[in-house]
Amino acid sequence: MEKITGGYSIVSKWFLRIALSIFFSCVFVFSGFTQTPNPQDEEVYEVLEELPAKVIKNLPQDINDQVAYFIKYFTKDKRDVTERWLKRCTPYLSYFKNIFKEYGIPEDLVYLAFIESGCNPFAISRAGAVGIWQFMEKTGRAYGLQIDYWIDERKDFIKSTHAAASYLKRLYAIFGDWRPAVASYNLGEGRLLRILRAKNFIDYWQLLQSGSLPLETAAYLPQWMAITFIIKNPQKYGFQPLESKVLEYEEMEVNGGVDLKVFAVAGRINYDLLLTLNAELRRQITPPERTYLLKVPQGKKKEIQANLNQLQLRLIEKNTSQGTYYIVTLPTSELSEKDLSIENPEQPQVLSTKKENKTKTLKKTKNLKKHSSSKSSSKKHKKSKR
Repeated sequence: MEKITGGYSIVSKWFLRIALSIFFSCVFVFSGFTQTPNPQDEEVYEVLEELPAKVIKNLPQDINDQVAYFIKYFTKDKRDVTERWLKRCTPYLSYFKNIFKEYGIPEDLVYLAFIESGCNPFAISRAGAVGIWQFMEKTGRAYGLQIDYWIDERKDFIKSTHAAASYLKRLYAIFGDWRPAVASYNLGEGRLLRILRAKNFIDYWQLLQSGSLPLETAAYLPQWMAITFIIKNPQKYGFQPLESKVLEYEEMEVNGGVDLKVFAVAGRINYDLLLTLNAELRRQITPPERTYLLKVPQGKKKEIQANLNQLQLRLIEKNTSQGTYYIVTLPTSELSEKDLSIENPEQPQVLSTKKENKTKTLKKTKNLKKHSSSKSSSKKHKKSKR
């Protein structure tokens, strides 16, 4: 159920605070991605109560000037970006929702993935946050994600979602309110707790009123609320209904030290699709000297197994910082652009390129800065005339 907030003075003071900060600051640093913080912050309070066994499925959404601004931004100013996000994120959503349900946290939280990375598993921020859920390395390891020379599970869309759900559940246990919990996913629970302790806040909107939050974090919750409204009501905002097609895959145990191109050719699989399914493989090679559970499009496992022995393969020596390994690959003569770019029409379009970044998100933050500045400035002048 939509909740209409009546705190107009809160919003205006929030905008005024931002305008003054812009005026007096020499430098503003904006990251291209939101940053997932370190859960081991020494300032984090001990959790005294366990998370309730039953949590509401959806969260109340606040409608205010900030949320309205981002609804307009996502539906008008950057409509092409929103359409791309919808196209790429939708095939993942059923997985995300099932995992969040398993952890007993609200379904609406899955839409944070849109704001974090646009559901791009290859996303890397300037600060080093990686994957759909934008985990820093230390945070990822703390939540059970393997990160080594060959694998970075922050890019694994299943394992990283388990980590994100676990982290969000912990944040709710700390704050007891999903609004500061969501904000702390961006800012870090330790830093937010220090702000709350210093200012003695008990309400999230009081926190916004104070102007104590960095601009990026202050905008984070409204962005998430705005994109949630859009996803739940796509036709209302002029978007096509969300496709029901899911990214279906199956796992097969394969030998280590094999180039992914071998499996792509053997299974007649689009290479970019195979890369996206196995984005955690940092070198596009299954980790040597161990078996690996490879994700392949549903129905391709038997085809790969049947065709592998028919391929002409070669063994190459690869020298790495971890030692010397022998990698199974295809002779150059066996590869063609046609083989690697084969269409798999039965699969939804979730292809993500490694080069894609969120420079548009950077522009978005700057636009909010300009929007907030002009709006606050206007209100400030009106007050000065009284």
